Amino acid sequence: YDKIQSLTRLCSYLRPCRLWTFDLRPSAPIPPYNRGMQLTESYAPRRIAFQDMFTAEGWQLKRYSILYGDKQPDPDLAAAAKVTALTFLPQPAETQHHYGIGFLSAHQGKSYDFVTVAYWTYDTELRHQTYMRPGTGSAALEKLTGELSTDVWDLRLLAFERDAWLKTVLRAETPDVDAYLSERLDETV
Repeated sequence: YDKIQSLTRLCSYLRPCRLWTFDLRPSAPIPPYNRGMQLTESYAPRRIAFQDMFTAEGWQLKRYSILYGDKQPDPDLAAAAKVTALTFLPQPAETQHHYGIGFLSAHQGKSYDFVTVAYWTYDTELRHQTYMRPGTGSAALEKLTGELSTDVWDLRLLAFERDAWLKTVLRAETPDVDAYLSERLDETV
């Protein structure tokens, strides 16, 4: 209370000199910024499902699919994701700073498909790269650069994997990589 009185007094001294132009009195509530916001599409849950373990070149990755609408996992996208993952993941898989474990997701969206390759490093860091397949007719995945975005379904998977890492490795009495690999997300969200 004393601080408010002091500020009010200071303002009354400065206002005549035009050194202070702010009014500390409560004003009308500010209307929400999002008035008039129009969603382009109603939210619809998507299936996030563990597919299998992808093991190659010393790496162990949990492989997931995220599916828009009634889409089914695309085996061509899964194959491209595995090949692409091996170009991103460092070798050797296990070093002092990274542990040869992570996850791989293939998100078949409404218009585009995205693949994210992620691995744990430096205890608490998740390195990841996202790739895009411009259409279902294409077999190529293009590395995304520049300003990136992540949608709510990919964020759900990232949050799950973060929590699994915390539970089984960082907060565990003894870090347990096998326990981490056995934590798997399978839900519609």
